[in-house]
Order: sequence, then C-alpha cells, then structure tokens
Amino acid sequence: MDSLSRYSRCRLARAYSCYFPELVTAFLTNVIIVSCSGYGVMYRHVKASRVGYFEDGHRLRTSDILHADRYGSFWALRTVSGSFYVIASFHRKGGRQSLQTFLRLRSKGIHLTPERLQ
Repeated sequence: MDSLSRYSRCRLARAYSCYFPELVTAFLTNVIIVSCSGYGVMYRHVKASRVGYFEDGHRLRTSDILHADRYGSFWALRTVSGSFYVIASFHRKGGRQSLQTFLRLRSKGIHLTPERLQ
C-alpha cells in the first residue's frame, strides 16, 4: 500500500464530499495515463470486499478510457468496462501532462486496445 501525501489526502477528502452525476466506481490518487488506461491508487471501490479485493490503497489499472471529463476541480474517467473513476490527484511526475496528452490524442482519433487484449 502506498502512503498518501498530505495534498492527496486533502484532495481525496474533498472528492468524497462532491456530487458526481453517477455512481463512482472508485476514487484514484497518483494517477498517470499510459496507453489509454489510467494507473493509480484506489479508494472506496464499489467492489471492495472483506477478503481484500479492491482494498483501499491498492494499485489499479483501468480498462481503456473512453472519455475524460471535468467536474468542478476534479477529472473523471469513463472506461470501456462502464466504470466511472474520479481522479483526486495526479502523479507528481507527469500525471497531469499524461492526461493532456491523452486528451490531445483522443481528439485526433486514437485506436483503443482490442477487446481480446483488455
């Protein structure tokens, strides 16, 4: 499990109290986007279980991102699998830049990963 910076903790607390237009699959911190997928540390995943699946503080790789939209001061990712992830904080080394790169490529028409490889 990763330890949270003070900044990420504060952003996560703010994200928890915000309204989002649909059920949030999980809140993510330290996010970076690579190959059309988001990588980060998850919190409050809807499928969290007592045996440790999707536990707070574990790393997560999303399926391919279909849309990235801004909600107030937060970004949210809609994925191929139908998940809705809220980004509480970006990785400090290139996380926000990776989102900008993804948005630029997406506007030019990128090709998603074939389903059999997801």
